Amino acid sequence: DILTRMEYGKADKREIPMLEEISRQIEGHTICALGDAAAWPIQGLVRHFKDDIEKRIDDPESFDHDAAFQSAWSGDPFDNQAWVDEHGDGKAYASA
Repeated sequence: DILTRMEYGKADKREIPMLEEISRQIEGHTICALGDAAAWPIQGLVRHFKDDIEKRIDDPESFDHDAAFQSAWSGDPFDNQAWVDEHGDGKAYASA
């Protein structure tokens, strides 16, 4: 939920260090190795893109979705509907 709010610029800046702290509490404190594996992407996100996250929270309207997300090799907007129709069993990703 926190990452979704960050994606849309609806998070609070105080949630950034909170999210990193949660990941640090998970890392190395679980029997399952998947706990570490779940924590590392969050730590990398905060380490490398903290400024971008803060900018998104400060001014969510300035985010250029088309510039940030994948386009097809042709440069056309990315559309995976054909793949979903063939392989997706009627399921597709829907943004929150």
